[in-house]
Amino acid sequence: MKHFLIIIITCIGFGFSTKAQNLTEEVQTIKEGQGVVTIHQDQGIDFLMETMVKENERKGGVDGYQIQLFSGSGPQGKRNAMDVKTKVLEEFPDAKITTTYNPPFWRVRVGSYRNKHEALPLLKDLKEFFPNCYVVKGMVRMEEL
Repeated sequence: MKHFLIIIITCIGFGFSTKAQNLTEEVQTIKEGQGVVTIHQDQGIDFLMETMVKENERKGGVDGYQIQLFSGSGPQGKRNAMDVKTKVLEEFPDAKITTTYNPPFWRVRVGSYRNKHEALPLLKDLKEFFPNCYVVKGMVRMEEL
């Protein structure tokens, strides 16, 4: 049971990697100056991990969090979204901004985080300029994490 728990924790920690072809082999690779890891597990675990990686690739990302700055619709929606994006870039030039249109709403979101807690420092800074911004759950691309 103890070994199974360690494997599950390892899978959760590394299982989101879309780059690894076989996580078990990657972890067990001998690297100079590092310790040796040997994993004894059922072949079904590799299958489940490969299935999870493929599903994440199919969905285009993983569940994560972003900070929503704007959501609007109507004739002014797009213009307001672009104005918000411009303002964010002026104040936070390194911010990863996502502008989306999902009819009828234009949305401007910033950042990509695995959990809500990681978004809080930027949320605090953004509140000065966008007092109504808040953290939302959504799909984030692995490359952005």
